[in-house]
Amino acid sequence: MNVNALGNVAHVRRPRLRPTRFLQYALLVVITAINVLPLVWVGISSVKANSEILQYPPTFLPAHLTAENFVGLFTGSPFGKYMENSAVVALVTTAAVEVLGVFSAYAFVRFKFWFIRGIGELSLFAYMIPSILLLAPLLRIMFWLQLDNTLYSLMIIYTALFLPFALWILRSNFQGVSIELEEAAMVDGCTRFGAFLRVVLPQVVPGLIATAIFTFNASWSEFLFASVLISNPDRLTISPGLNLLIPVTAIVPFGLITAASVAMTIPIMILFIVANRQLVETWNAGAVKG
Repeated sequence: MNVNALGNVAHVRRPRLRPTRFLQYALLVVITAINVLPLVWVGISSVKANSEILQYPPTFLPAHLTAENFVGLFTGSPFGKYMENSAVVALVTTAAVEVLGVFSAYAFVRFKFWFIRGIGELSLFAYMIPSILLLAPLLRIMFWLQLDNTLYSLMIIYTALFLPFALWILRSNFQGVSIELEEAAMVDGCTRFGAFLRVVLPQVVPGLIATAIFTFNASWSEFLFASVLISNPDRLTISPGLNLLIPVTAIVPFGLITAASVAMTIPIMILFIVANRQLVETWNAGAVKG
């Protein structure tokens, strides 16, 4: 490299940060702080002693780290059972919504019946109805089916509530898959179902992951139906169980509540981390194949 070239490199100006771009970054930092700082505060409070949480003026960092809140949460209350019940309900609901949503959305896209469009619009309308309006009729149905006070009632209701959302998410994903790919696979000897499994389904993995995240998160933390339909302490899920940690007295165990909030959030965080990695790998694989 000659001297002139080195001089040109030395005089290359760095791009300036425009005022509008700076304001965008500043606004992003403020919004992120507003959303993250309360979570950080709860996480830090969960490893503080209850006396330190209640002291004034409050401290941000704990003077002494302690695990007594988590020990008391899982040994002095049935919170572990609540988490187990929520995990069972969320996993079964997610699996049911994924299976029903995949086949229903595929049928909406590939099979042209006169009533398909009406069913799709009706499902969206059903998803827009507030859950509180469905509480009384669903409660009577579950009592009539003798499924009240059981986890099966929550699984059925959650599947019915979240399936319309899955239909619309997966429907848009299936619409992006070219029908020529299926036809080429069937020409090569695949059945329609074989072409669906080998060609179409791998193309909609991001939609499947997004649907699974939404369904699991909503089922895991749902409160309204779980608090009304379930009264047996052994079958309570995590949200109404968390509500039971608050006593009727004036003394609120903030340490237990913050520890329960952290324990409730950790599975969702793990799910998002794993799903995000899977999404990145799927997109990278698609880019390489392309």
